[in-house]
Amino acid sequence: MTVPHESWAHVHAKNQKRFNLQLAAGLGLLGATVTVFVNTIFFNGTPSFLKDTGYSTKTPTLEELEAARIALEEEKEEAEAAKLAAEEAKEAAKVEAERLAAEEEAAKIAEEEARLAEEAEAEAAALRAAEAEAARVAAEEEAARVAAEEARIAAEEEAARVAAEAARIAAEEEAARVAAEAARIAAEEEAARVAAEAARIAAEEEAARVAAEAARIAAEEEAARQAAEAERIAAEEEAARAAAEAARIAAEAEAARIAAEAEAARIAAEAEAARIAAEVEAARIAAEAEAARIAAEAEAARIAAEAEAARIAAEEEAARQLAEAARIAAEEEAVRASVEAARIEAERLAMEEEAAKAITAEASQNTLEPESEAVPKTEAKKIVEE
Repeated sequence: MTVPHESWAHVHAKNQKRFNLQLAAGLGLLGATVTVFVNTIFFNGTPSFLKDTGYSTKTPTLEELEAARIALEEEKEEAEAAKLAAEEAKEAAKVEAERLAAEEEAAKIAEEEARLAEEAEAEAAALRAAEAEAARVAAEEEAARVAAEEARIAAEEEAARVAAEAARIAAEEEAARVAAEAARIAAEEEAARVAAEAARIAAEEEAARVAAEAARIAAEEEAARQAAEAERIAAEEEAARAAAEAARIAAEAEAARIAAEAEAARIAAEAEAARIAAEVEAARIAAEAEAARIAAEAEAARIAAEAEAARIAAEEEAARQLAEAARIAAEEEAVRASVEAARIEAERLAMEEEAAKAITAEASQNTLEPESEAVPKTEAKKIVEE
C-alpha cells in the first residue's frame, strides 16, 4: 500500500475535475452522435403532399358502405329521373326547333323571291350603267394597277421591317430570359454555398472552442499539480537542510566536549567519532536516496505530463475528426434535402398536372353531357371514390 504525499481534499478535487471533464466530453460526443443520427437516418414519414391531397386509405365500415350504397342508388334514381326529364325536354326542344326551322325556311323562300326580283331589276340597271362605266373603268384600272404595284412594294418592305424588328425583340427577350435564369441559378448556388460554408465555420469554431476549453482546464490542473509538487519538494528540502544543520551543530558540540575531556577518554572519543562518521555517512546515503526519490518523482511527473498532453492531443484530434465528420454529414444532408425537395416538387408538379388533366376531362365531359345529368354523376363518382 502506497504512502500518501498529498492531502485527500486536493487529490479528490483533482479527480473530480478530471471526471467532470470526461463527463462533459461524453455528453458532447453523445449530442453530436444523436445530431448526426437524426440528420442522416431517413425515417420514411408520411409525405407532405399526401397530407395536402386529403387522400384516405381508411377501410370503411359496413354501415358506411351501406349508407354509400343507398346514397349511390338514390343518386342513380335521381340521375335516371333527370335523364328522362332531359330527354323529354330535348324532344320538346327538337319539335320546337323543327317548327322554327319550317317557319324560317318559308321566310327564306319569300326573301329569295324578292331578292331575285330585285336582282333582275338591278342587273338591267347595271347593264345600262356598265356601258357608260366601261371607258372610265379602263382608265382607272391602269391607274389602280400602278398604285397597287407601288402599294405592294411598300407593304412588302414594311412587312420585312416589321418581321426584322419582331425577330430582334424576340432575340432580346430570349437573351434577357436566359440571363435572368442564369443569374437566378447562380444566386441559388451562391446561397447554398454560403449556407454550407457558414455551417462548416460554425462547426469548426465550436470544435476549436471545446478544444481550447479542454486545453485550458488541463493546463490549469497541470499548473496546480506542479505548484503543489514544488511546495512539497521545497518543504522536504527545507526539512532535510534543517536536519543536516542540526546534525552538524550536534557534531561540533560533541567534538568540543570530547576534546575537553581527558586523554583517558581519547579511545572513547575516537569510537564516538567513528560512530558519528558512520551516522553522517548514513545521513548522506539517506539524503542521496531522498534526492533520487525526488528525481524519480519529478521524472514520473514529467512522464505523466507528457502522457496527459498526448491524451489531450488525441482528444483534440478526435474532436477535430468528429467536427469534420459532422460537417461532411451536414453537407451530405443539405445535398440530400435539396434532392428530396426537388423530387417532392417534381411529384407535386406531376400531381398538379394530373389534377389539371382530370379537371379538363371532367369539364369536357360536363360540356358534352347535359348539366342536370352531369352533376349527379359527379357526386356519385365522389361517393364511390371515398
